[in-house]
Amino acid sequence: MQKKGQQKRSRGGFSLLEITLVVIIIGVLMAVVAVNMTGQGNAAKLRATKASMKVFKTVLSQYNLEHNTYPPDLRTLETVKLVEPGKNKDGWNRDFFYDPRGRSSDQPYLLSSHGPDGTAGTEDDVSVWTMDN
Repeated sequence: MQKKGQQKRSRGGFSLLEITLVVIIIGVLMAVVAVNMTGQGNAAKLRATKASMKVFKTVLSQYNLEHNTYPPDLRTLETVKLVEPGKNKDGWNRDFFYDPRGRSSDQPYLLSSHGPDGTAGTEDDVSVWTMDN
């Protein structure tokens, strides 16, 4: 029991443990958000790369119809005004790989992106002939 004249002290502020727990929780939440945003960033870049490759596939077919051959490089498409200058980049802002010598009649040229890692021949590469829609 309290004696007359004594007041119950209220607790002011947070303990160090409570502040530490809040900081840890905020850090974990920020890490989860960062991981999710990074994944979405790569997914968006992949979608942009595939969309650009579909455009190039159409433009290359148009060029072939007009000239009865595929262009020696993608910059040629800029000179004949089929593509805006500087648009031959993938979602990671790297030049597409293009080779007018294809593998077969089904693949008359090679057009690909080296994907997020930027290294040719890895499983994250995207080819105009094998990309899924």
